Amino acid sequence: MKIRKGDKLRIDDNRKGIFFGIATEDFDTEEDEWYEVALDQEILGGMSTTWVRGDRVPCRRGISKVEVME
Repeated sequence: MKIRKGDKLRIDDNRKGIFFGIATEDFDTEEDEWYEVALDQEILGGMSTTWVRGDRVPCRRGISKVEVME
């Protein structure tokens, strides 16, 4: 799926759970290994890291499922 810069996303990540983000660059979920996403919620806690709104959150094909929100 092709994602455009600025798209609002719902991400279901095997390690971080479900969270909301904004694409900071164009990417393709079928071709790119890493997705450029900034957090679009107050806070997100991962296994060993905490992110706050605007932080780049690492998302990877096979681990993160991305859905564009309307």
